[in-house]
Amino acid sequence: MPLKSVRRWDLSKFYIRFNTKHGDSDLVWRVFEGEQEHLVKDFLITVPMRGESSIENGVVKWNVCCEGTLKIIDDVAYIQ
Repeated sequence: MPLKSVRRWDLSKFYIRFNTKHGDSDLVWRVFEGEQEHLVKDFLITVPMRGESSIENGVVKWNVCCEGTLKIIDDVAYIQ
């Protein structure tokens, strides 16, 4: 019997977007997990990703989107 679709319930959905207000900070990426935001200097994604839009304060924003688990080490986000 072919497998149609599998959803792992322990995975979170992440949106990654450039931080246009980083100023002199090296935290140039915004990683969103639900309502929580993480500022990081780089990211590495080892799961399938796609472009997806979200709405923030009534404005459409374009993001890289993926599902996985997040670890942040030395201000680098690892999503696997």
